[in-house]
Amino acid sequence: MPVPILCHICHRGRYEPRDPGSYACRSCGDRATESTFPVQSDERLVVLAGVLQVLAVPDGHQVITPTRRCHALHLGASLVLALRLNRTHPVYRPAEDVQAAEDLLAALDADEQGPWVLSPAQLGVLTRAMDVRDALLPSASRQHPDLDAEIRAAHLRSQRPSTA
Repeated sequence: MPVPILCHICHRGRYEPRDPGSYACRSCGDRATESTFPVQSDERLVVLAGVLQVLAVPDGHQVITPTRRCHALHLGASLVLALRLNRTHPVYRPAEDVQAAEDLLAALDADEQGPWVLSPAQLGVLTRAMDVRDALLPSASRQHPDLDAEIRAAHLRSQRPSTA
């Protein structure tokens, strides 16, 4: 869960983006850069609802940050297609994968803006859903190629053993 960063000067305002890598307190105007906010290896700085926040990222999980609201719908449609097809053709073999796909679909429906912190299992079922979509609806696979590539890369990173 993201945690807003309180101002270091007035201790009540929150930082909002000003320029790339630059932030200012909403209350007192104190300016800061990304280097002002040291984060651990399992944390990321994100801007949610215009406020700079720290997002915890558990080991093996990856952060996907959509750049458009339609990305949640795009991924959700892929999951729905895979889950429907799973009834007659095995897309997801273990029941845990079906549950992970259903949980991810619910999460995307609830949060269309992101950022999304996805587990290796969620990235696996999402990648499998994208494979099914690409095979059945090739034109849909060309709608958001950058997002698809980001998810595939995140899935590969999640499969690597941790070096920590």
